[in-house]
Parts: sequence; C-alpha cells; structure tokens
Amino acid sequence: MSRKFTLLLAFFSALIVQGQDLDYFAELSNPLAFGDSRNNAMAGNMIAMSGSLTALAHNPATAGLYRKDVFTLDANSFGSRNVNSTGGTIGNSANLNIGSVGFLARNPDDGWHFFFTYNTEQIYRARVRNNQANSGSIISQFINNAAGTLPDYLGVNVGAYEDMIYQSYGIDYNSNTGEYFSSANLNDVDTRHLYFRKGLKNRWTAGAGKGISQRFYIGGALSIMHTFESVEVEHYEIFNETSDLIQFDMEEWWKNSAIGITGNVGMYYRPIQSVRFAAAIELPNILGFTQEWETQFTIDRPSVPSDLTSQIGYGEDYQWSMITAPKLSSGITFVAGRVGLFTVNYAYIPTGVGRMTSEYERYLNNAIDSLLTPTHRFGAAGEIRLGVTTISGGASFINSAQESLGPQIQTGIGASIKSGNTTYFFSYGQIIRDKQYYMYSADYSNAVSYSNSLSVLSTGVTVKF
Repeated sequence: MSRKFTLLLAFFSALIVQGQDLDYFAELSNPLAFGDSRNNAMAGNMIAMSGSLTALAHNPATAGLYRKDVFTLDANSFGSRNVNSTGGTIGNSANLNIGSVGFLARNPDDGWHFFFTYNTEQIYRARVRNNQANSGSIISQFINNAAGTLPDYLGVNVGAYEDMIYQSYGIDYNSNTGEYFSSANLNDVDTRHLYFRKGLKNRWTAGAGKGISQRFYIGGALSIMHTFESVEVEHYEIFNETSDLIQFDMEEWWKNSAIGITGNVGMYYRPIQSVRFAAAIELPNILGFTQEWETQFTIDRPSVPSDLTSQIGYGEDYQWSMITAPKLSSGITFVAGRVGLFTVNYAYIPTGVGRMTSEYERYLNNAIDSLLTPTHRFGAAGEIRLGVTTISGGASFINSAQESLGPQIQTGIGASIKSGNTTYFFSYGQIIRDKQYYMYSADYSNAVSYSNSLSVLSTGVTVKF
C-alpha cells in the first residue's frame, strides 16, 4: 500500500463543522447577558427601568427619562466552573475586563436623549477534561463516514478528518472488499481529552429616546455585535487490543470571530407615578463569521515509519452566517416613592425562527426546527433605599432551547452608594446552567454533560453632569 505524505488544505466543503453547531446557535440566541453593575445586580430585569446604560441597549425608550447627562464605567471579573454529574470539578477559568462604558447626552431643543454604550454581554470560558477507560474510538466514526468512497476522493467527497486519518496510516483500505479497517480494536480504548475555550461577546449600541408626553416614551437603537472565541483541543487514544496500531493523537486549534448587527425599538408608559409599563423588541441578529482552524493527527504504529504517520490540516478564512430569532421583552415596575421598587420582566424568543443562512450550514436548519424550542424568560428584581445606600437583588428563570439541558437560572445582588452627582456600584451575579460538549460527534451522540456556573463580580461608577 502506497500513500503520499501531504500538507492538507481542507476547503470548506471538507470541513467538519464544530464551532457553528446546534449548541452554538442556541447559545447565541440565548437571552442571558451581563452588563454594568446595576444591571448584573438586578439579574438583567430592567426593561421597565432607567438607571442602567446596559438596559438602554435593550429598551432605548428609557433614555428619555434621564434629567441629566450621564457617564458610566464598570469593570467585571468573571469566573467559570464546570462540574460533572458526580460533583467533581472538570475545569475552572477566569477573566477580567471592562464590563460596560457609556454616556448619555440630552438635547434640550427637541427633547431627544442620545446615548452610546459598550457592554460585554457574555464571556466564553470553558475548560473541560474528559478521560475514559475501555471506551470507543473516534476512528470508528471516520471509518463509517469513509465507507463507499475511494481513498483518492476522501478529502473532496467526505471530509478532512477522514482523509487525514487515512493519509497518516491510522486506518487501512482493502481494495478487494472496498472497506476501511483498523488493526486495533476500536471498542477498547483509553481516552484523554481536554477542551479549552475562551472568548467574548461584545455589543456597541447607539440610540435615542424621547418623551412624547410626561407619561409615554419611545426610543430606538442600532447595535453592532462582535463575538469571538479560540478553542484548543487535545485528544489522545491508547488502544488496549491491537496487532499494530498503538496510539492516536489529535491536536486541534480553531478561531471563530463574527460581526453582527441588530436593532431595538421600545416604549415606556407611566400611567401613574407608582406604576410603569414597558415593552421592547430586538430584531433578529444578523451575524457573519470567519473561521480559521488547524489540526494535527499523529499515529504510533510500529509497522510504518514515523515520518509517514503525521498529517496537518488547516483552513483559512472559512466564512459562514446565521440569523438569530427576535427577542420580545416586557416589564412592569412598581415604585414605592423613595423607599424602593419592584419589577417583573418577561421575554420570549422563538428560537426556531432563526436560520443558518450559508450554504454549508443549512443542514442544521432541520435540527433547529425539530430540536429547539422557544425560550421564555421570567424574572423579578427589587431595590430598597436606605438613605444614600441602595440594596438591589434579582433572579431570572430561563428554559433552555434544548429541552434535554433543563432550566437556566440567573441571580444577582448588589449595593450602590450615592455621593452628590456620583454613584458607586458593587454587585455579584451568577448564571447556572447545564451544558453539553460533543467530542467530535457529527451525529450529536455521546455528549459530555456537565453543569456550568458563570459568575461576575462588578464594580462601577456613574457620574451625572
């Protein structure tokens, strides 16, 4: 058997999609988000409130409520912890960044209040370790995918991984039967797997709000989103029963980045001083992605010279796109004078309305239609004022678009101290949710399930002019 050693350039037609899978689509459609310190303390329940420039990005109508020009700056410290089903920690990570910065300026001539705000809405920090004994090999999947295709056409007709595992002598081809096979028992493998992901989802929003009357306010905004992530994967397999193949190593790196655009319109109504109603709609997010990746396969097989048992595949500037579902939000706030307030919020996201729009990702649309359900977010928050100090807290309950993952809970607590025209904020927020990770499983089977706790410690300052 003769094979050539090649540096494989895998075009988009041969790329096994990983970053843009069903989980990733559901994640980008999720209403969970962080922002400035007050917003985090209220667990994001500020659709029917002012006092947070993060909230303006979701309901710009509340910009009309401000009586002074405002500048805000907040810093966030994030922590992420993953726990498996037995309670063991399988990964920790942390990050420090500017959580929010923005300003609002009033135009006394026409009543419009203009604002600009930057927010870190989500942080992607995940470290997942998964070691298994006497398990199955991912080479089985490559053999199944390659079945019926001649070796010379694997890279074009099947995929980069299948071509690479053959070129690196991880599998063999029987020209008489037309079948691919391995010299090892692929059902008795010891596996070590490490997945590390880091990235951010940021939003820049510019908008305006105005009071049509002393009771009714409207507003609109345009947001530019930037989401990026880098992922490193180390996957090692040792074969316990074999006539030749001893070990298979797979190391992979990829980077996903996207620019997107969306718009918001909102309204705010105050029929009496103690009650406020609000509603807003965020239009579908249109996101265009660019992906780069590199993969190396290394085989330990005594019968084959070591200089023939390694393959490197890479892809550059692979582009794909998606449109998420719109988000419909509403809220009611009850105000008890200078004592405090209480607010309840609801949001609805018809997740299945979203689409993968690029040609080679459209296969996911059937899964979006059949496997994802609409998302409902129920939340409540309150504040108590004690002189110059205000105590805040809130909680939100969100069902997952993937029913198998169960509910997600966001909580927050915080305090602020007012000194003249300056207010200092401190808060702690947390999102707890179940997640899953597929180790190179194109058919969405054998997921690694774990619980993720994402926390944020925020501190910020607001200055009124």
